[in-house]
Order: sequence, then structure tokens, then C-alpha cells
Amino acid sequence: MYKILIIIALAILASGCSNTPAPAPTPVAQAATALPPVGGSLRAEARVVPARRASLSVAVSGVVAEVLVAEGDAVQAGQPLLRVARGRAEAAVAQAQAELQAAKASYEQLRAGASPEQIAAAEASVAQAQAQLRQTEGGVTASDVAAAQAQLAQAQAAQTQLAQGPADADLRQAQAQLAQAQAAAQTQRDALSAAKLRAQSQLEQAANTLRDAQDAYSRIYWENRTAESLPGDLPQAKKDQESAALRAVQNAEQAQAQAQLAQAQAQDAEVSGVASAEAQVRDAQARLDKLVSPATADQVAAARAQVAASQASLERLRGDQRTGAIDVAQAMIDQAEANLALVKAGTTANDLAVAQAQVQRAEAALNLAQVSLDETELRAPFAGTVASIAPEPGEYITVGAPAIELADLASWQIETTDLTEQNIARVREGDRASITLDAIPDLDLAGTVSHIQTLGESKQGDIVYTVTLTLDQQDPRLRWNMTASVRITEAQSR
Repeated sequence: MYKILIIIALAILASGCSNTPAPAPTPVAQAATALPPVGGSLRAEARVVPARRASLSVAVSGVVAEVLVAEGDAVQAGQPLLRVARGRAEAAVAQAQAELQAAKASYEQLRAGASPEQIAAAEASVAQAQAQLRQTEGGVTASDVAAAQAQLAQAQAAQTQLAQGPADADLRQAQAQLAQAQAAAQTQRDALSAAKLRAQSQLEQAANTLRDAQDAYSRIYWENRTAESLPGDLPQAKKDQESAALRAVQNAEQAQAQAQLAQAQAQDAEVSGVASAEAQVRDAQARLDKLVSPATADQVAAARAQVAASQASLERLRGDQRTGAIDVAQAMIDQAEANLALVKAGTTANDLAVAQAQVQRAEAALNLAQVSLDETELRAPFAGTVASIAPEPGEYITVGAPAIELADLASWQIETTDLTEQNIARVREGDRASITLDAIPDLDLAGTVSHIQTLGESKQGDIVYTVTLTLDQQDPRLRWNMTASVRITEAQSR
């Protein structure tokens, strides 16, 4: 409105400075001659905007994994536009699915009750515990006591032998075993060395064969190339001869590769075979050294401990420990019978309620994990065109940060923020308006005030209100943020 007043004032000044008498100035109230006698009109600067647009942002912070669209792409409602890295969210969904399956399986197992097999297993446990008691009660016989006494005598004899040193027969046997291991080791070395030499010889023969085949192929190849440069076609026999020579080279290469593998295997076999034979020699030497070496303090202590353990075993067969074993066997029977009674009683209502609650909790956890996974993907809330894309793949984006600007470019509207609080009181939703555009001078559009912002905003010292106008007719030449001039006609009833 201020621009209109300035233009009128300049016009008056220009007319006053002219030599030609000017007509009487027209009152401001009559500037718009097309207006009805009652009412008036308001002019304002405006811009063209999509009727539907949105600045989209992600629901979770993270690294941008994929940007699935480009600026200018037309998208459908629900179409994925951008994905944030979702490895953790996918793993959480998989874990929640597994936990739900486990909870359902537990619930179904409880609801089905004990199977005949489970009851049979519990009954078998009772029978086993009863048999164990009978075995414990009748397990100590004269033979058991005699065996324990013999074990004690053996431990005492070993202790005596350790103090006296090795027997001659044991010493001769250990020496013979060492000599046998040494001879076997030498035989192993000789055999493996011969095998390695054979493999090396075969590798050299394969290499010679390969060189001969390569020379023959090279000779035939260049003879054929020379013949091809002469008039006439190359005889088929020559071509076949060249193909046969090439196959001979390929076969020789394969034979050389096999010979190399055989040589490597022979070397590995020599190393492992010699190591195994030498290990046997060391073991035989260690046994001989152990026999000829005097008993150590640890060996003497171990022999004494074995005697003590044998004496304790004999005492267990004769003393109070046998009574304790019988008591333990009886307790095992009691436990098995109690478990059998529990299995036959079946599942209680409380157990089923707890299992069902666990299934519901697992389902809720799965739903929550799926929501978290879905939130890693930004989807179009409506069909439209991608106007701008802020992040690039690999960048970190936070919740609420503008990511993609989406708009429906099929329908335009006019938006102005040029009406102050002095003017907005004269505007009502439903008022008619005419619109002109600087970029398209020959285009005159008509429209209707469809929305008036309730809350005013401070702009350059004035309180202004955003007013939206719906066009009666669309024009394909309209573009986002084109500047427009709006003339709003006040209704006569006001």
C-alpha cells in the first residue's frame, strides 16, 4: 500500500511541475475505478508457492547411508527418499523376532502340558535313583574290600621300588626302545629324502617338456603368421598343427604345476615325518633318563600320596562314608519322586499367564524394534516433486534438521506477507482477488482468499500476517517463488 501512495505522490509532483495544465487530481478513494461504490481494495506484494509443500527431516540421528532420489524427481506417497544407516536397527529386529519365537514356543509347551515322553523320563529317573540306592546298599562286598587292599599293596610296592631304583629288566627294555626309535628315525629320513629327490627330478623333467612345447609352438605360430601374409588361405593342416602345439603347451604347463605341487608335498612330508621320528626318539630317551635318574622329592611325595589315597579308599568301604553314600542315594530318590509328581500335575494357570505375558512383551519389543527400523527411512508423505536435498551419503544428520524439500508442483497458490495489522482487518476469507506477475506480464489470474494466519509476525517494525490465495485456474508457466502483485477486493457487505 505504501508503494501505491508513493506513486500517487510522485505523479502529483510531476503534474505540478509540467507547463501543460494538468487535470484535477483524482481522489485516492476513486483510484480503482473497477471497485463497486461500497468497499475498496488492497494491494500487496506476494509470491507463487506450491499449494502443498513440506520440509522433511529424519526421525533418528545417524549417518546417511543412501539418498534414493535426485532433485526434480517425481515421487509417490510413501516412496522411500533417504535412508540412515540401519545395521543396529535391523539386528534389533532380528533379535526381537527370535525372542518372540522363543516366548511363543515356551507358551505352547506349557499349554500342551507334560508329554508321555516327559512323564516316562521322570519315572525312569525315579527307577534309576532306586537302583542307585540298592547298588549303594549292596555295593560293598568282600571282593571290594579285597580290591582296595590290593590297591594299597600295589601303591606301597611302587613306593618301595622308587626308593630302591629301577629293575634291570626295565632298564634293558628302555634301552632297546631307544635304539629302535633311533633306527626308525634314520630309516624315515632316508625314505623321505629319496621321495623329495624324485619329486625334484620330475619337476625338472616337466620344466624341460614345457620349454620344448613352447619352442615348438612358437616356431609353428610364426611360420603360420608368415604364411598368412602370403596370397592364399592358410591350409587347415597348418591351423590344426598350431592348435595341437598350443594344447601341448597347456598340457605341459599343467604337468609342471602338478610337479611343483608334488615337490612341495614331498618337502612338507619330509619335515613332518622327520619331526615325528625325532619326537619318538626324544620320548624313548626321556623314559630311559627317567629310569636311570634317582627319585626326586616330588616323585617320593607322589608315591606317598598314592599310598595315603589307597588307605583312604579302604577306610571308605569300612567306615561312616558308606552310610553317607546311602543317605545321598535316598535323597536322590526323594528328588526324583517329587519331580515326577510335578510333571504329572501339569501346568498351572499362573504359569500360563506368566508365559502369555512374556509373549506379549516380546511382541511389543518386536513392534518397537520395527518402528525404530522404519524410522531410519524417510518416506514421502504425499505425491510430489523433490525440490532440494540437503545431506549427502556419508554425512551425519540430526533429528529435526531439514533433509528434503518436497512439493506438489501440480497446484500453485499465492502467498503474501505484505499486509500489516492496519490492513488485515479489512480482509476476510472468501474475498476475491486479482493477481499479476512480473515474469509473465500478459497473465492475469483471479483467486480467492482461502486462509489468513491467526498469529501476526514482526517484520521490519510492522506486524504482518500471512494471507494465502487459491487460484481459480492454474497456469503451466508458474514457478516457485515468482513475484506477484495481488489486489484484494473487499466484499460490499463490509
